[in-house]
Amino acid sequence: MHQTLRAAIAVLALALLGACASGPQYRNVGKFHEGLAPVQASSGKWGFINQRQQWVIPPRFDEAREFQNGQAPAKQNGKWGFINRKGQWQ
Repeated sequence: MHQTLRAAIAVLALALLGACASGPQYRNVGKFHEGLAPVQASSGKWGFINQRQQWVIPPRFDEAREFQNGQAPAKQNGKWGFINRKGQWQ
């Protein structure tokens, strides 16, 4: 099984386990690209986690997509732009 697919399955399984224990941890989980996955927190905001489920970019975006070539599309305050792996606008 492809490593990225295994990591995505692991994240989804952990999210489901978290849902059973204390309510849903994530609303949505995107695919891992370049080691990060866009995740919608229970607050409704999007951020990015690594494969250990640690927030690398805290959830503060209205929407977010997968990283490609070191950038990810993100929407904040009604405007789309690109962020880098530190969450800074490009």
